Amino acid sequence: DLIVDQTIEKVSFCAPDRNFDRAFSYICRDGTTRRWICHCFMAVKDTGERLSHAVGCAFAACLERKQKREKECGVTATFDASRTTFTREGSFRVTTATEQAEREEIMRQMPDAE
Repeated sequence: DLIVDQTIEKVSFCAPDRNFDRAFSYICRDGTTRRWICHCFMAVKDTGERLSHAVGCAFAACLERKQKREKECGVTATFDASRTTFTREGSFRVTTATEQAEREEIMRQMPDAE
């Protein structure tokens, strides 16, 4: 079952606990309250160091895939410091061949900027 649904861009730190061998935690910014929160977990069978490494690698891999997908799809995200909000422009939705052909036809019909 899903324990925590975390936005990858907002994770800033992931490490084992130095006081408890089976514990690890990560710090992230909450999407709704904008507060920084520390999520702590206690391993059942493994060490906190090993799980922390696995979770950190998973965060890094997900972020890398997301950034690659954003680049390929033309999705951009901007941060408004005055309102501390992120705005995403574009879509990850895959267009059909018909939609792509229609879009290209519209672009051909547009007059040049010159």
